Amino acid sequence: VTKNGRARPMRGKKMATDHPPIHPVDFAKLEGNQQKIYELIARRFLATLANDSISKKSKVIIDIEGEKFEANGYEILEKNWRKIYPYIKVKERKIPEVREGDLVRIIDMKKIGKETKPPNKYSQGSLIGEMERLGLGTKSTRHEIIQKLYRRRYVSGNYPSPTPSAIAVTEALKDNAIIKPEMTADLEKEMDEIANGQMKMGKMVEKSRKILSNAMESLERKKEEIGKEIGRALSKQNFFGKCPRCGNDLFIKKSRKGKRFIGCSNYPKCKNSYPLPQKGKIYFNGEYCDECGSPIVTIIMGKKKWKSCASMDCSSKKVKRDKKSKK
Repeated sequence: VTKNGRARPMRGKKMATDHPPIHPVDFAKLEGNQQKIYELIARRFLATLANDSISKKSKVIIDIEGEKFEANGYEILEKNWRKIYPYIKVKERKIPEVREGDLVRIIDMKKIGKETKPPNKYSQGSLIGEMERLGLGTKSTRHEIIQKLYRRRYVSGNYPSPTPSAIAVTEALKDNAIIKPEMTADLEKEMDEIANGQMKMGKMVEKSRKILSNAMESLERKKEEIGKEIGRALSKQNFFGKCPRCGNDLFIKKSRKGKRFIGCSNYPKCKNSYPLPQKGKIYFNGEYCDECGSPIVTIIMGKKKWKSCASMDCSSKKVKRDKKSKK
């Protein structure tokens, strides 16, 4: 063990038992993104063997004619593990050393008007942090839980936003304990206690059965009401505007072969339909094509996002195809 090292790797504030930590076992000669991922893992592991970083926090309170003003400082004195793992950035702010009763010179004073701002939207990363705070899931399952929400169309967008079906399910089950984070967090805690030998499994299983039994009884009593509420939400989520031919609603549908398309609710009287890409996410934001009156759809495939008229026969698309053919 060196002066800047530990005999055993640092485990962090919380010990996870759901899976062993990822760590390097040999030197690897890689390229591109693979090299970057390997270096990240290797550096993180080596950082757990380094000494703690030492920092200094300071706080100064200045009294100006009875008004209190605060200044907070943060300074890293010894980097230690931060030298090895430089990916976590911190902003240092040095403030001069002062003692109680010292006089300071006011250089400038400004009056600034500000308005309250809404809280920042959750990103996938901050959502994982919030799940950890609430005790939901484990380190290895939280990411998969979020991906399931996307796959089942309960959330959409780069910043996870609830879809109409997600809101409907939440509203329909709002009085049911099964959706409350406290219940899941409590069960997760008890499973950890079982793993650590602090609680017997039989007691937890009995408690879980009782909770789920009560939840199922509540759902059974309200199943018709819940079904109607979710059905309305799904219809709203799959709504893709008004049909330019007959004025009825357009919805996303699936063919017998399982392919998605936009079809008219007035079928078979109205056979108007539009093909859709079979991959990626598709949204309708209430916009219609100026040329043909068909709905404009937003298509997201990976990092690419674009808008397009749903009609393949639209004159606006024909102009674009002609331009491409002339090149």
